[in-house]
Amino acid sequence: MTETLYEITRDLILLRDFDVLEPSGESAPVEGMQSSIAEPEEVRLEKLRQALDSLNMKFVDKVTNIAKFLKNLEMHRDALASEVKRLGERKKTIESRIDWLKNYIKTAMQATQSDKIKNAFFTIYVGQNQPSVEVLNIDEVDGQFIKTTKEVIKSKILEQVKATGVIPSGVDIVHGTHLVIR
Repeated sequence: MTETLYEITRDLILLRDFDVLEPSGESAPVEGMQSSIAEPEEVRLEKLRQALDSLNMKFVDKVTNIAKFLKNLEMHRDALASEVKRLGERKKTIESRIDWLKNYIKTAMQATQSDKIKNAFFTIYVGQNQPSVEVLNIDEVDGQFIKTTKEVIKSKILEQVKATGVIPSGVDIVHGTHLVIR
């Protein structure tokens, strides 16, 4: 049975901690390490080094395989994104065609003053829309009808911190980490 990255990491940490313990120190047994109380220090250290090397190899192999799987998933994601974009463009084309044909029929019905066309398949007529508001001049609109939003311009804050070294109140500069696979 293959070990998980979590298990390998746990064993690697335990084995590295085991190195600082005295030969008589108590420690949980680590896979690949057979403990013998009577063995010389050099033998114990050699076994420890071999077990550590083995676990390091397992760790590197496991991380490499996960990274390969991750790259494969990223490739599938990108292919799907490309397909979504292609289908989105096709959808837009079809929606434009639908709008054009609806407008074509509406214009023809209005030009001929046809109120309603009814047959076995459809009932077609030009209906009235719900009332809507058209803003002619926003400066003349009463303030109770205007929505304002507050938004922090984070890029300007970073520019100021880089230039002056002073962090404005109400914010903090966070340095996160991310995984890089090249």
